[in-house]
Amino acid sequence: MSALLSFLRFIAFVVVVAVLVGFALFVRAGVTLDAREAARADGIVALTGGEGRVVTAVELLSRGRGERLLISGANPDVGLDAVRAASGATRDLFECCIDVGQEAANTIGNAEEAADWARRNGFDSLIVVTSDYHMPRALLELQAAMPGVSLAAFPVESPPPWADLRTARRWGVEFFKYAAVYAREAVARRRE
Repeated sequence: MSALLSFLRFIAFVVVVAVLVGFALFVRAGVTLDAREAARADGIVALTGGEGRVVTAVELLSRGRGERLLISGANPDVGLDAVRAASGATRDLFECCIDVGQEAANTIGNAEEAADWARRNGFDSLIVVTSDYHMPRALLELQAAMPGVSLAAFPVESPPPWADLRTARRWGVEFFKYAAVYAREAVARRRE
């Protein structure tokens, strides 16, 4: 019985170390993503849910980084005028070049909504705008939904996980969601 207990402790130790190392690598990847210069793409997708995402995407569109912008996951209870006002877009820019998706309720929904939008517009390349901590999982979901489309990350900086307990929790939850999606996609690739 003592040997079994020692083995279980060792396994638990290995799992804890693996999770801590994985989290450290996840945080490092998130905080080192550089959004200084976005290449041009056919379209831009902003995933709602975090501060600065939509405004940043509108700035990219205004600078000619893409032909159109999809604001994915907008609250269906919020009118288009309110979305436009919050985005900072001029009325002309909003009417000509910005589409608002209100179907997505989560990241998988964002990916499906963006894939449909890209297909309808004939887009082969997209700039993805979301928070830095959300970007790794968002890219996995988007790649799964539209494998033939080139994706460029443009992360919006958020406080690092060591800023406070609430922020650490947000990064931690996102890490476990990312790990689950990564595992799901690894299994899917093995089945192919």
